[in-house]
Amino acid sequence: MTNQTDVLYPELKLDEIKKVHEMIMPYLVWTPIISTATFTELTGTNIFFKLENMQKTGSFKPRGALNKILKTLKQKKVKGLVAASGGNHAQGVAYAAQKLGLKAVLVMFEGVPDCKIDACKGYGAEIVIKGTELQDAMDHSFELQKELGYEHVHAFNDIDIVAGQGTLALEIIKDLPEVDTVICSIGGGGLISGMAAVIKQFKKDVKVYGVETVGADSMYQSFKSGKIVPLPKITSFAEGLSACRVGDITFNLTKEYVDDIFTISDDKTKDSILMLLERQKLLVEPSAACTVAALLEHKIPVGKNTVVILSGGNLDLSRLKTFL
Repeated sequence: MTNQTDVLYPELKLDEIKKVHEMIMPYLVWTPIISTATFTELTGTNIFFKLENMQKTGSFKPRGALNKILKTLKQKKVKGLVAASGGNHAQGVAYAAQKLGLKAVLVMFEGVPDCKIDACKGYGAEIVIKGTELQDAMDHSFELQKELGYEHVHAFNDIDIVAGQGTLALEIIKDLPEVDTVICSIGGGGLISGMAAVIKQFKKDVKVYGVETVGADSMYQSFKSGKIVPLPKITSFAEGLSACRVGDITFNLTKEYVDDIFTISDDKTKDSILMLLERQKLLVEPSAACTVAALLEHKIPVGKNTVVILSGGNLDLSRLKTFL
């Protein structure tokens, strides 16, 4: 660990992350890690799945949202919440708002699956559809923040969000202390940056690898070039990885703690969605299945005990039919 990182991001010290975990867990589930004979045989190493698709709202996102909101509530009175999202972060904020008795206005964009929109409505949130890209929704969400006087909850570029997502690493280390490799998908980078920063403090020799789909690979391009590279638009079908530009916080932490990043095609990701459903009886969305696709294509070096984070399971069934 570098002193510079400790100064910039003190919230990611282990004692702080443990406090965050204790604070948010009354609202969440400690998702299981399962071994998989099928994928162990296919890859030639011990493969384990961390089932965040079975988390509240169907993804890891409530971890960060709850930490951000609970921390803010301790500091000031909050009229309501506003956020922009490709769907999973919106559900995380909507769920947190419902549990904490707050109003939430969530801005999404055209093409977000109906199942994610309907879930947010089910938690009592107000939904606004704006534009065709996450950036369109993001810009409008800041306008609404000023108009309504609500608290903005960013999807990834916020240290409290990152710290909340990083609690996932505590569970991995507790449930599988012999882990030596972790594979995680990347959208804006909140999950991988938080998780990697935490897990490396337990075991600095654990390898952490990221995966993005081609066409939603801002972090891959940024990581390889050493500076943030924004995308003109998202061309991948993985709306959960819809950030055209990663955040400066998530980029710096990823650059510091992540060992390498890989990309995989949409077609291979679709194949992995079907394989996980058929062979493992797990329904996951594209932003989660891309990790398995990269693994099966032997793009990622694996150790003896590899944990693959299945980050979300919010796949619209009408969309699934198009893969069949």
